[in-house]
Amino acid sequence: MNLKKLLRSNDFGYYEKRLCFLLFLSSIPNAFPLLQSLVNNYTPPFRCDVSSIVNKEAAKNAETFSDEQWKEHLLNLTIPYEENETGNFKRSSCTRYNVSLEYLQNLTNHSYEPSEDWFDNQTTVSCSKFHFEGVETSVVTEFGLVCDRAWLRPFFVSVYMLGLTVGVLCGGIVSDRYGRKFTFLLFTALQFIVAFATGFATTPVFYGTLLFFSGWTNLVNYGAAVLLGSEFVASEYRSFAYFVLGAGYGVGITVLGPIMYFARNWRWFMVFTGLVGIPYISYYWLIDESPLWLAAKGKDEELERVLRKVARINKQKQKSKEEIKKLLPSENDKAQSYLKAGRELVLNRTMMGRLLVAGFCWCTVSISYYVIILNANNLTGNRFVNVAISGAMEILALIVFHVIVDSFGRRKSYMTAMTGCAVGIAFSPLAATWNAHLVLVLSMFCRFTTGLGFAIVYVYHVEFFPTPTRQTVMGICSACARIGGIISPYILHAGENGETVAPCLGMAAVILLSVASNVFLPETRDQPLPQNVEDALKMKGLLPTIRCSGGKEKSDRQSVSSSINLSRAEAKL
Repeated sequence: MNLKKLLRSNDFGYYEKRLCFLLFLSSIPNAFPLLQSLVNNYTPPFRCDVSSIVNKEAAKNAETFSDEQWKEHLLNLTIPYEENETGNFKRSSCTRYNVSLEYLQNLTNHSYEPSEDWFDNQTTVSCSKFHFEGVETSVVTEFGLVCDRAWLRPFFVSVYMLGLTVGVLCGGIVSDRYGRKFTFLLFTALQFIVAFATGFATTPVFYGTLLFFSGWTNLVNYGAAVLLGSEFVASEYRSFAYFVLGAGYGVGITVLGPIMYFARNWRWFMVFTGLVGIPYISYYWLIDESPLWLAAKGKDEELERVLRKVARINKQKQKSKEEIKKLLPSENDKAQSYLKAGRELVLNRTMMGRLLVAGFCWCTVSISYYVIILNANNLTGNRFVNVAISGAMEILALIVFHVIVDSFGRRKSYMTAMTGCAVGIAFSPLAATWNAHLVLVLSMFCRFTTGLGFAIVYVYHVEFFPTPTRQTVMGICSACARIGGIISPYILHAGENGETVAPCLGMAAVILLSVASNVFLPETRDQPLPQNVEDALKMKGLLPTIRCSGGKEKSDRQSVSSSINLSRAEAKL
């Protein structure tokens, strides 16, 4: 009987239900920093700003030309037309004719139309000032991050992802050393403080610095919440604790659409997402430290207080701290276990091959996930509705995951979901030539499949590694996912110039390669979690794997129920 069963006595009492609800609420704002680029990087249609000419001449010649007619006339004389990817012509966004502004201002004949030779002989220059259409203000419109400065848009997203990577590296260390509750409260507070401060960024450098800290703080509190939930509830409810956190995150994406609609100014959006954190101050009193961590650190008085509170709320008999401590392994045993398993893992070619495949899949899923979710602004229809639908796809993916992963199997589920994603992405450029709404449908389908794929790898790709190294493997896979996150904005930026065929086909090919690589991995459904490398080698894939020297791999498999592994949930870091 493990510690969590001892604490809960196979019961999911009021305390656990309240804890799961609190963690659900805490995960909703985690979606805001991750998707802030949908607001901050929003780029409305733009062109060179010639408003000084237009306004002056419109007022001067209003007797015979309306303002709009004169504005259109001057724009034709100032900004060249360019052919877009669909064969249509539109005004250039980044250049204007290199003509004397004084010449244009001296035009008094409203019917003046320059000859074709006049246009052919004009050279163009880059715009120094831009006019953005619409009412939204963003970092792009305020700092002019277009044309020769457009590279800053994907760069800022990558800076945020780099911050997430640092959070992956330090979050677990802080949580293990200072406690789950401390880490959760600290990084939750920092997340809201950084969001609030970002609304007052005055320069691109200052904004980029705050973005890094936004990424660094964003998911550390989520990981601590995962540990709190999974270490408080019994193992049979652990997957539900993870589900409510994922559902909260999906709800956060869904409500982001209406928030974006009402907060059209990026500074007000950041200030609002910072002020949202005020109610979470109450979590200092509502959330308790994990009994597992307290027992491991020898904090007997606080452990007894938490156990007494849980027993009182659930109306159960309190368990003694002596009973709990007997269930914890000694530090010596743990160190020897980690050292031995880690050495065997590194030296075994089969296990290293599996690790490479898992890391590649995590990187691929991450690239697909972020490219699709951050592309909501570029889809047809209302962009606010698109974001809300994207959040609904996240929740639907979690529901489908819990339905199919145990009945259909981990490997088949992943391969099916990501194959569907690859087909949808590859088909998108062709669909764009038929109907823009079909592209939207395909994007939401791919959004669903990538969300499903992410949920599957959380479970699957750690279940065929030995217990002592499972957390280390999860950290490596999470780092690979962060690398994918850093790459994704550049793939998204590459398609902004209208050339979407190459990026889409390239992404689809990489996804299919990750799908094919999974044939070398074993199916873990209904198999016991391996406790050592020897147990792990007994699990085989569809195709033979490279064997380590010496010994024949056995093919017998035991058919027993396995619980959802804790490391799946911790992977949200």
